[in-house]
Amino acid sequence: MGFFSTLGDVREMLLYVLTMVLMLGFIMPVHECAHGLMAKALGDDTAERAGRLTLNPMAHLNLYGALLMFLIGFGWAEPVPVNPVRFRNQKRRQGYMALVAFAGPLSNLIMAILGAVIFRAGLCFEMNADLAYSFSYVMMYIVILNIGLAVFNMLPIMPLDGSRILNWIMPDRLMYKIEHALSRVNPIIYLVVFFVVIRLISGPLWNVEYSIFSWIVNGVDWLFNLFGLTVA
Repeated sequence: MGFFSTLGDVREMLLYVLTMVLMLGFIMPVHECAHGLMAKALGDDTAERAGRLTLNPMAHLNLYGALLMFLIGFGWAEPVPVNPVRFRNQKRRQGYMALVAFAGPLSNLIMAILGAVIFRAGLCFEMNADLAYSFSYVMMYIVILNIGLAVFNMLPIMPLDGSRILNWIMPDRLMYKIEHALSRVNPIIYLVVFFVVIRLISGPLWNVEYSIFSWIVNGVDWLFNLFGLTVA
C-alpha cells in the first residue's frame, strides 16, 4: 500500500498522510534513538554527542527515505552513528554491535504492541462509524508498519540491522571476505540485486509478519478480555 493507492478517496488519502506523519515524526525517531541509547549503555556516546539521542524527527530525517516512506509506505531514517571502539568491553565488540542493531527492530515491536493496546483500548469507547473507521485505519496501519520494519530490518543483508547480528555469529575472517567482496560491487547493481532478493522472499516475509501481527493483536485482545474490558 502507498500514497497512490489512496488517490480518488479523499478520506483515505488524509488518513494515509496522517499515518505517515506519525511514522516519520515519532516511530522512526524512536527506532534510531533505540540504537543510540543501547550504544550509550554499552559505553559509546557518539550518537549523544552528535545530537541524535532525541525524538526530534528533524535530527533523524533522511529525505530519500522519508519520500519513499510517504510514497510506498516503506523507507528509512538517517542511521545513528556508532563507534565500536568506544565500547567499554572491546572483547565483546561484535556482540555489543549486535545488541545495538537489535535495539532498533525491538523498538518497532514494542511500538507495534503499544499501537495494538491503544487500538484495543479505543474499542472500549463508543464511536460513530466515521471515527471508528479512521481510528482503526491509523492504528492498525501503524501496527502493521512497525511489524514490517522490525522483520525487514532483521534480515541478514547489509546494510540492515540483521547484518550486524550475522556479523556477530559468523567467523570474523568469513565476514571480512563477504564485506570486502560487497565493497567491490557497484552500488546501483547492489541496490537492484537487494530489491530483487526482497521481492523473491516477500511471500515468506509476509507470512512471518502476519503471524506476529496475529500474536500481538490476539494477545492484547485476550489481556483486555481478562480484565473485563469488552468492546463497546
